[in-house]
Amino acid sequence: MDWTSLPIEPLDKLAQTKMQTKLDQLAKPINSLGRLEELADHLAGIYHSTELDLQSRKCLVFAADNGVAQEGVSATPQKVTAIQALNMLAGHTVVATLAQTYHCDIQVIDVGIKSDLDSAAIVQKKIRCGTADMLVQPAMTYAQAQQAIQVGFDQAQQAIEAGYQLLAVGELGIGNTTAASAMVAALLHTNGSAVVGKGSNISSQRLKHKIKVVDGALSRAALPFPLPDPLVVLQQVGALELGAMTGAILGAAAYQKPVLLDGFLSYASALLAQKLRPTVLDYVIPTHISHEQGSQLVLQALGLKPYIDLEMCVGEGSGAMMILPWLDGLQTILQQMNTQIDMDFTYFP
Repeated sequence: MDWTSLPIEPLDKLAQTKMQTKLDQLAKPINSLGRLEELADHLAGIYHSTELDLQSRKCLVFAADNGVAQEGVSATPQKVTAIQALNMLAGHTVVATLAQTYHCDIQVIDVGIKSDLDSAAIVQKKIRCGTADMLVQPAMTYAQAQQAIQVGFDQAQQAIEAGYQLLAVGELGIGNTTAASAMVAALLHTNGSAVVGKGSNISSQRLKHKIKVVDGALSRAALPFPLPDPLVVLQQVGALELGAMTGAILGAAAYQKPVLLDGFLSYASALLAQKLRPTVLDYVIPTHISHEQGSQLVLQALGLKPYIDLEMCVGEGSGAMMILPWLDGLQTILQQMNTQIDMDFTYFP
């Protein structure tokens, strides 16, 4: 299905009201579950039900290389993208170990790794062998930007059609925090110093260089503001894996399933998705606050308030996994708690 053809339906307000009534009738003080109640109401609006199915879940990790890595913006060499993709498939990265712990299936999709990986477990959707260096030329063609969105959308659609009820997004790609920073700066009409962070824990000297690279790429691209077509941002200064995450977010929304964001990289993808289809944010669950520099800026622009702050900045989808035990606890509360009627008392605030 073409990602531009499916409407994104509004949340079910009646289901949300019913969920809050259900929560209020449990044998506990009103609103005492805090933001868990906010989360329950949100999910009810997505699922059109107070009965939540949160156990069938999958994390889609999109992997690609970034040409801007050759500018020395990362502490790790570009070959680490391929190494970590295989390591993830073997179950030994942060997101892979957390996914195993919290019973979440994981899938790695190659949308642009420079090398061809010898593994039947990886989903081969390579658009090109890494992006171009955005400092000197567009990261990709406009057609490739469209293709990246479509690949992500298709992966979300296939997962949902296979029965998954909850999706999460993640990424792998050396240099992609530079691309994400440039995307956010372009979409919010700001500069590199406002959004660029240390990414792979780079030195202060390298951080200054990274800011210059982002500002240089934005200057080269000379994008107008307001943007007549947000997809041009992805084409000029984006990343294939970020485009695919954008598509997956749009796909989850189009098929009315919640999608768990990770950190700054997924915020950038969500921001692009919101610029393309504003109502997509109804289906986004902000899990944790990324420790990256531009996080607060983009979260404020999106109007999102994450649930967890562990000062994480790993990427991969790892932060999204950390909310899964919260979701398990919420589902158990809804299924197993007694009501005030069961306990023969009424709460009078």
